[in-house]
Amino acid sequence: MFFLIAAFICSAMVSLVLKVSERWEHDKYGMFAVNYSACLIPFLISRIGSDLPVLNADFSIALIFAAVNGFLYLAGMVMNQLNVKRNGAALQAVFARLGVMVPTCLSIVFFGERPTPMQGLSIIMVLAAFCVMNIPAEKAEGRIRPAFGLLFLSLITNGLTDSFLKIFEVFGNRNLDDWFMGATFLSAAAICIVITIKKHGRIGRNEIAIGLCLGIPNYLSSLLLLKSLPYVSAYIAYPTYSVGAILIVMVAGILIFREKLSKWSMLSIVMIIPAVILLNSGA
Repeated sequence: MFFLIAAFICSAMVSLVLKVSERWEHDKYGMFAVNYSACLIPFLISRIGSDLPVLNADFSIALIFAAVNGFLYLAGMVMNQLNVKRNGAALQAVFARLGVMVPTCLSIVFFGERPTPMQGLSIIMVLAAFCVMNIPAEKAEGRIRPAFGLLFLSLITNGLTDSFLKIFEVFGNRNLDDWFMGATFLSAAAICIVITIKKHGRIGRNEIAIGLCLGIPNYLSSLLLLKSLPYVSAYIAYPTYSVGAILIVMVAGILIFREKLSKWSMLSIVMIIPAVILLNSGA
């Protein structure tokens, strides 16, 4: 259980670091370049002394998929940052976790899988929460009125990242999983570096500090979740991981960052949290 608790704390830290980074002047893509480079370091260390993979069709497919996945990782992180700034850390965390809807729907459409009754109920609950969230908020100073379009894009981009793992599972060689993830981080870092150079950006002290603070928990959240699975059943681990991260971010957003959500946004979060549990437990 220790690994699972540590995993959702690290996951929550990603949203909180994005929130704190708003107060520091920094180059966005320079910071993201450091973030993904930091994620790449543990992979490189793990490869020391290991044999190189055979350069065959399977490895080529893994590299191509990783290049696309790296772009999706970056797109998801950009949307997360925009949502933290516009909608607050709590709503960003909720909609990032709702990305699990995307691979669920793609599996139904393209891979012939059928949703469980719980998954069907959770999708209905999410749609109802979307409608509630769009009810005009009362006017009050400092209160957040959500930008639904940005939240929806966050759901899609984060969900596509999860979906690509499913696509690689179907079409790729699972023996190359670690190389696929390593090449994903390398692709995301390379894209960020190119954009930084193109925009005459910078990678200075702030970018390095924020990037490391973002990259380390970003990597550890996935690693610790993976390590928790031998000790905690998946149907318990995944919902706990998602909801635990949401609750930490929501409490920190309200108590530390003084975020003020409208009553409709709060109600939608209350509706979405059990939906996330049902989506994960039914997967």
